[in-house]
Parts: sequence; structure tokens; C-alpha cells
Amino acid sequence: MNITLSKKQSNLINLITSKNIDNIEVLGSTQSGKTFSISLGTLLYAQELYKYAPNEKFQGAIIGWNPNAIKRNIADVMVDFLDKMGFKQKDKKGRGNYEFTWGQTEKYLKVYNMTFYFFPFNNILSFNQILGGGLIFEWVDESARIYSQNTLQEQYDQLPGRQVSYSGHPYLKRINSFNVEGNENHPYKIKYLDNLKGRYLEFFPYDNPRIDTEEKIKGILDMFPTRTLKEQKVYNKWVVAEGRVFDKIPKIKKEEFKYLLFKEIGLGIDYGSTNATTFVPIALCLHELKQKWILVRLQTYYHDSQKLGTTPTTEFFSKQLRLFLLYLKSKYPRVPIIDLIVDSEAKHFINRLDTDNIPNTPANKYPGSVKEGVEYMQSLCDKEYLYELEEDSIYYIHDDLSVELCERDEAITELESYRYDKIKSLKTGVDCYLKEMDHSVDGRRYLLLHWKELNKAPTI
Repeated sequence: MNITLSKKQSNLINLITSKNIDNIEVLGSTQSGKTFSISLGTLLYAQELYKYAPNEKFQGAIIGWNPNAIKRNIADVMVDFLDKMGFKQKDKKGRGNYEFTWGQTEKYLKVYNMTFYFFPFNNILSFNQILGGGLIFEWVDESARIYSQNTLQEQYDQLPGRQVSYSGHPYLKRINSFNVEGNENHPYKIKYLDNLKGRYLEFFPYDNPRIDTEEKIKGILDMFPTRTLKEQKVYNKWVVAEGRVFDKIPKIKKEEFKYLLFKEIGLGIDYGSTNATTFVPIALCLHELKQKWILVRLQTYYHDSQKLGTTPTTEFFSKQLRLFLLYLKSKYPRVPIIDLIVDSEAKHFINRLDTDNIPNTPANKYPGSVKEGVEYMQSLCDKEYLYELEEDSIYYIHDDLSVELCERDEAITELESYRYDKIKSLKTGVDCYLKEMDHSVDGRRYLLLHWKELNKAPTI
């Protein structure tokens, strides 16, 4: 296998495969080659462990944020390495050099005398799923992102307990790899980096031999829509995010609709009994002139009970939603409305929709989903995949489908006024957003993350 490695990549692999180096912290920017290097180093580590103790069997855990990210960024890379090294996957008769399983319940790679188990760590039950037996090897990818969530910190801190049975073993190994996730007060930085116990490496894009031209470096810089994200994800700076969240908001005019081929429409729904309730329709379209699939946020229902002085019930909004669906069908008669994603905390409203036989899916509001969703929307806007149709919002729909309009497009107004919460960000160390004027932003986020999971929306 012929692979070109930078000096820093080779150094990292040497640390992983060496004896008596039990903790390695790897901070790396996007596309810096750190995960690639650790994936290769992990296989070479298994080889060295086999040479040291060929008659023993060992277990290791490779932990990441979610199954999709682990498989795409780590598991598939490791299997590709094995194939290039001339290893063969075992067949049904057991002939071959390695075994790879990626099922619903078990995800593992067996090579030499080591079994690497793959685990997600994105909810409070994650720790319980990690093997109770002794682990000689642990690699936690996106460790700072995991530690950004208060609900996951206690469980994360218990991971060393899975390794105590190998205390003193020369090949005991713990690797943490991560991007910058906030500012100087980030809890992971304070607990694990400011009191570093082990080796520390920092990777930048130029440490990846594949990033060898100015054009490629510029391409990485262009990946991030804000100055703060560039400083965090490219330059590894622990900085505070502040100001407007959405600097770029692409808008589309109705005259352009003649170039759009509508595939389907989905709704993101944010419910509030005292705050605004909003139904945010987004269309998946093929833009014939641009020759690419885009997302278009359509005319939005926005009922602010405080502003209007109303006291609506779940029955009221259930009926308004049904009428809004009919209203959309009247405007886009040949376009199917597929997904209705509802704020999962609005239990009473969801129960009402179920009673009224309106199909819906509760939004998956996992830890970190707000930040992930907002950053995903930022990227969609920056790369001009997500467009806004500026049209006065609807606050009431009559039975005959005639509508009462707001004085403006409330969804655009919210997007333009959405800001970082600098005070909370400084206090927590994690990028936070002001919880005001965010109802349609939340609605967009619920639907877009759902579509991203289904591969309907682009992965950027």
C-alpha cells in the first residue's frame, strides 16, 4: 500500500502504535487529515498489539457522534485501508483476514486478535451501550462536540472506567480527536486541554498532503459561511460567535418559478400556546437554469397570539393546519406534501393532530441539534441551496381558503434578526443563539435536518 503522509501524520501514527503512550489529544481543522491518520494508525496499532500478545483477544471502542458519521468518516476508511493492504473480508466459510459487520444492533471490525466496536454517543443512553468488558483501546471522535452537551458530560467522564482492567499495560490507548466547538470557556477545553495529561497534536489543512494547492485551501475556506466558523473550524481558534447568524439569505422571485420543477413539499412546524405558531413549507425543486436541486421556503403561516391578542387552542391550530395544507394544494396542485415535522416538545398539539388523523413526525431534538441545524442552514444559504420566497405571511385561513395576511414576511424578518447570544456563549463556552424571534427558524431546522437524514437535502 503506497500512501503519502505528512510529517505530522506520521508522527501521530507513531504515537498510536508506540508502547507506553496511553493518552493522545488531537485537535484538527476540517480536511486536515487527522481522522484519516488515526484510522490508519488504529489498524497498525492492532498489528503491533498482535505481535506483542498473539494468543490473547482484545476489544476496543471507536466512538463518534452518530452512526452515519462514524461509518462514513471512520469505518469505511478502515475497511478501504484493509482492502488496499491486500486483506480479504471473511466469507461465509470463514476464509479471509477480517470481519466487518454494520447492523442495527452490532457494528464492529475484527482484525488480527482485536475487535473494534463502533458506538454513537449522541444521547444520555449512549454510555450504557458501550461494552461493559475491558477495553484496551478507546478512540473518541468529535469528543469536544459530545462534551458540548451538558447531559452527556457525566457519561463521557466515565469512559476511562472501561479501561481500568488494562491499567499498566504497555498498549493501553485512549485517543480523542475533535474540532474547536466554541470559545475559551468551552467545558472540554477547560477540563481536558487546559489540564492536559498526555500528548497533544494540532492539525491544519496544510498538514494534509492532499491539500497541496492554493485552490484547495481556498475551497476549504469557502466551506464555512461565517468568519467565526472559519476561525474555529479552519484555524483552530477558540473564539466567541457574535452578531447576525445569517449573513447571506438567498431570495427567489416568483418569476423564476417557471424554471422550477417541484418534486415535493415538506412542512416544519413550531407550536406555541403563548408564543407564535408557524407552519413553514419548503419545496424540493430542480432549477432548470442552474441545473441543480434547490430548496425553496414558500409562503408561511405565522400566528403570533401575543401580537394578535388571541387565545388559540390546539383544536384551532389543528384546523388551521388542515386548511393550510388545502391552501398549499390549491397553489401547487400537482406537488405532493410528504413530511410534516413537528416540535417534539409540543405533546398536546401532536396528540391533537393524531386525533384529527393528520400524519406527522415529531422532530428529533437530540443534544446539539440546534447548533447542527443552524450551521447546516448557514451552509445551505451560503452555497445557495436554500432560497426564501418573500411573501407576506398568513395569520388566519378561512374555511373557503381565503387568507388574512400579516404586514410582512415574518419568516424573512426572523431570519434577518436571528443573532448569537454572546453573553450566554461566553458563560457556557459553546456557541448559543438568542431565544427570540426564532419560531420559523426552528420550523425550518426541524424539516431540513429530517430531510438531511433521509438524503433528500444536500450534505454540505
